[in-house]
Amino acid sequence: MNLENVVDLYIRVSTSEQADEGYSIDEQESRLRAYCTAMGFTIHKVHIDPGFSGATLNRPGIKNVIYDIKSHKIRKVLVWKLDRLSRSQKDTLILLEDIFLANNCDFISLMESFDTSTALGRCIIGILAAFAQMERENIKTRTMMGKKARIKEGHFSGSHCPIGYDFIHGSNDLKINEYTSSMIKEVYARFLSGESIKSISEYMLNTYGDNLYSWGNNTAVRRVLSNPVYMGKVRDNDVLYDGIHESIISEQDWYSASMLLEHNKAIDKRSYFFKTSSGNADNLLTGLLFCGDCGARMYARKVSIKTKRYICHSVARTSKAMIKSDCCTNRLHPYTVEQLDSIIIDEILNLSLNKNYFDEMVDELCDVSTNEISVYEERICEIDTQIERLLNLFQTGIIELSDISTRIGKLKEEKEKLISNIKCIKGNEPSMPVEQAWKHINSFASAVESNSVEDIHRIVHSLIDKIVVLNNDITIYWAFSSISNKHTVST
Repeated sequence: MNLENVVDLYIRVSTSEQADEGYSIDEQESRLRAYCTAMGFTIHKVHIDPGFSGATLNRPGIKNVIYDIKSHKIRKVLVWKLDRLSRSQKDTLILLEDIFLANNCDFISLMESFDTSTALGRCIIGILAAFAQMERENIKTRTMMGKKARIKEGHFSGSHCPIGYDFIHGSNDLKINEYTSSMIKEVYARFLSGESIKSISEYMLNTYGDNLYSWGNNTAVRRVLSNPVYMGKVRDNDVLYDGIHESIISEQDWYSASMLLEHNKAIDKRSYFFKTSSGNADNLLTGLLFCGDCGARMYARKVSIKTKRYICHSVARTSKAMIKSDCCTNRLHPYTVEQLDSIIIDEILNLSLNKNYFDEMVDELCDVSTNEISVYEERICEIDTQIERLLNLFQTGIIELSDISTRIGKLKEEKEKLISNIKCIKGNEPSMPVEQAWKHINSFASAVESNSVEDIHRIVHSLIDKIVVLNNDITIYWAFSSISNKHTVST
């Protein structure tokens, strides 16, 4: 057989093109066979890719065509239109250069009336491939624009329905599933009451199994707690829009859970850091303690056979990377590890046993911040008065501008720093809402009573951002304080 006229027919129809006139498989094959009859070509095989996109070459039909070409079973490939081969300019040119021409096989497109056996045909096909690529990108752009527009209108855009909802038939819009939505409510209620994600995961798995959702996976539980769809929102990257679906969780509960997740993430990073850097993460306050002199972290260290103390890294000098100062004076604090742990535990127990004490402490912290702002604002008024007086002296000719410019510059610089301090105080958001903190505090007594080391550690590290120790002084920086974030322990 003369292979010069042996041809493979290649036909591709994507799902969206199935119903379009002129794109159907039967229509393409009929026209290609008629052309072969007219040209005297012998058809080797007909390769069809039904329902496949032209965006990639991961198609069984085109792979069979490439096999026939490389096996030298054919000398020509015939398609109805160039974009049937591929909508990717890069893939088209690779096929032409590295497959067709490299194996002495011509490519013929019926609708464009050209073939690669001529130089002009090879030139034209490169140009048309570029237009096919442009059309594909235009389709992608239009699709993305339509998707973004639907999200802004409040429509859910995900391909998988989040647990707690079902898809409304024929659309991606959501409706509440009464059974699974109760699971979502239970997860949020347990998390906001202070229960750990690991504990929630184990409870949900034991109670509901994992047929409907991977409740035994901690990451899956975090995904539920961080998905804004449950408060009635839809998300486009980091932007939230009001959804048209009904919410399962209130916005307040969702944002409280989100803040708590971020706080716990910081705790996890802190614990991991100390476990890897010091090899000791067993002590209650490891990761929370800082030196009040040099600012270095403190760690638990044996100072005798039976005694351990939290030591400043700058004093211990066992880890060069952790040293903050060569002359730290924080060497004489009197607390052993057990004593310092007990002081912090007792402080939280005092809060849990006396709600008024907790409220008074929160009010005290707010009063301190208000006083700080008042002092700054009074000084700003004084600075404005001084600047005004200096300018009046200049305007009356009593003093030259050169004599007061330096003074005015320093006053303005001081004013800017004071304004910056006020903004910092007002803008310092707590890492945990006060209401959430009280729930943790309220569960602390039972954790201590049952001697649950894991729960004690979790609650302490949730409630406290850091503890600063300087000689006899201990200062707690509470996670729920929105302003000064500190409270000095009386010892």
